[in-house]
Amino acid sequence: MIKRELNFPIVYQNGRKIGYGGNQEWFPHLIKRKAGCGCTTGANLAVYYAANHEKMAGIYDGDTRYFDIKEYLSAMEEMFTYMRPGLFGFPYVKKFANQFIRFCKDHGISLEASFCNSYQNAEEAFCYVKQNIDDGQPIALLILFHRAYDLREDNWHWVTITGYTLDGDGLETAEIIMSNCGERETVKAVDLFEVHRINKIRMVSFHKISEYFTNNN
Repeated sequence: MIKRELNFPIVYQNGRKIGYGGNQEWFPHLIKRKAGCGCTTGANLAVYYAANHEKMAGIYDGDTRYFDIKEYLSAMEEMFTYMRPGLFGFPYVKKFANQFIRFCKDHGISLEASFCNSYQNAEEAFCYVKQNIDDGQPIALLILFHRAYDLREDNWHWVTITGYTLDGDGLETAEIIMSNCGERETVKAVDLFEVHRINKIRMVSFHKISEYFTNNN
């Protein structure tokens, strides 16, 4: 079996593990708990980059060796100012990308976005995931709607793809690893990337990190 999983932040509170990445339920205000999945995913990306790319350490004010909930929540709050949800939440992949790029630019880092908004088959979508994870890049995944029963609670929702597993040559055994509300979850690739007229998902990742540092860094 092949397993590729990023060195993703594990969040602690009083020495106890409480999160695989951030959890929007940590927000003190109701509106942020209900509609804060986008900024939580954005914070996940920022903290991951800060911890794994030395020259990007400045985009996270917390300790990148030990992720404390207070510091992580502060990053989520900051990202909320960039990804403030509207009446319908924050279901906009291009706006997410633009705002994350803006956030990084405000911290002296220039990035480019790479989108996967449509695909002909599950193999094509999995290839996008594999290429990014193999390259060390997490993926922001927006599930607008999906008919799979296992994803019924994840419609109109942002999560962070952090890895994959693959057993053999076929896609039937492949799984996608993701951070969802602070939980490490897996979903079968053939289910997540099923091509169906009512399934609508979007993905975006960010690249050219080492080549695109500004003079401020």
